[in-house]
Amino acid sequence: MSRLKHIIFREWYTRVRRRAFILGTLLVPVLMAGLIGFVVWMEQAETEHHKVLVADLAGLVSYEDSTWNAWVPICPECFPERENLEYRFTDRTLEDAEFLASDYTFMVFFDDGILQHASAKFVYDRAPSLSVQNQVERDLSAAIERFKVKEELALDYATYKRLKTKVSLIGEDVVTKDGNATGRTAIGFMFSFFMFIQILVYGMHVMRGVIEEKANRIVEVVISVVKPIELMTGKIIGIGLVGVTQVMALSLLGFVVFQVGGVSLEMTGMLQAAANENVTVDFETWMASNDAVGFLLDVNWPLMIGTALVYFIAGFFMYAAIFAAIGSAVEHESDAQYLMLPAMLPLVASYLIAAMAMENPEGQIALIGSFVPFTAPILMLIRLPLGVEWWELAASLAGVIATAYILVMLSARIFRTGILMHGKKVTFKELVRWLRHD
Repeated sequence: MSRLKHIIFREWYTRVRRRAFILGTLLVPVLMAGLIGFVVWMEQAETEHHKVLVADLAGLVSYEDSTWNAWVPICPECFPERENLEYRFTDRTLEDAEFLASDYTFMVFFDDGILQHASAKFVYDRAPSLSVQNQVERDLSAAIERFKVKEELALDYATYKRLKTKVSLIGEDVVTKDGNATGRTAIGFMFSFFMFIQILVYGMHVMRGVIEEKANRIVEVVISVVKPIELMTGKIIGIGLVGVTQVMALSLLGFVVFQVGGVSLEMTGMLQAAANENVTVDFETWMASNDAVGFLLDVNWPLMIGTALVYFIAGFFMYAAIFAAIGSAVEHESDAQYLMLPAMLPLVASYLIAAMAMENPEGQIALIGSFVPFTAPILMLIRLPLGVEWWELAASLAGVIATAYILVMLSARIFRTGILMHGKKVTFKELVRWLRHD
């Protein structure tokens, strides 16, 4: 055990004291502060069917048809039936329990106030994707424009431009009463992107460290006093602790940047100017009153950071074991390229899925991917800010941890043979033979 501790400490200490590690850790919070508000949108084809209930309380876009004994749109062409979207109309709102028991995916509240502020509130059971939300906004905007045009006796182009209306939907989860699904999804994507970078970078550190020691024949001396599995495990844990150290340092620095930035804004008086008030406004109060960033105060940051840390440890062990096995099987980094492609494919795929899941974080792809061990460390983090059941999180973590343990055991078989082998090109067939050898 003492030999393992020495290996872990050496791998950790030699890296955290490097100038590049210190500068990189200090620069990340600064760059993140400069890029706050930046959101990556990727359009994705929406396949889930949505049934929208428009509660037209003022009768602006619908009327009661006595023939059909139902409310129908005044402008049918404004609400065409689509493959993934259909509308129904009523003159009353549904209670929460009644809405949950219905087959509607979300309900829009429409009253005459929309003629002044052009905003309509909607509630949902599951947050609709941005493409569906934008389509509903366009349809409602067209219907309101038709209503305004009918109210005008003489209409010219200038009058039409004045009457032109764009409806924006303000969503709210019918259960949690939270209306910031988009912002929370962006937070989840930021965590997912950071997780992808950390696992990839420190996994490569493991592979390069193994290749370097093998090429320099240092490993032949080390292996005479420690077991191969101890050496491999020590390198993985030591380099993993470097990543954990950086995550904890970035969390602390991020909190400091947030607090210092808030105090600076208070001292400069910019918050009073933004709030257009003469009273003193502190940073937290200003954020709570700002619709664009107020949801940041509602995010469970300890849960997000703690869960991300656990996923990083488990996910790093899983991929680092593969990288360590690849490093032991080759003599030069250039020789590892063809072996790295299948190893990195699940990691890269999970990042691409996370980018697409920004539009529909509760879709089937994100849901399934958050339980697949190779993609779960990335995809579960994009769902976590929106709220997941505890058993989903536990099952996902259990799968990642179990897979990491299996891969460490399997990679150790390749490591103990490959680490002492020189002058031979390794094939996939030979790697499989090493795996079978006890």
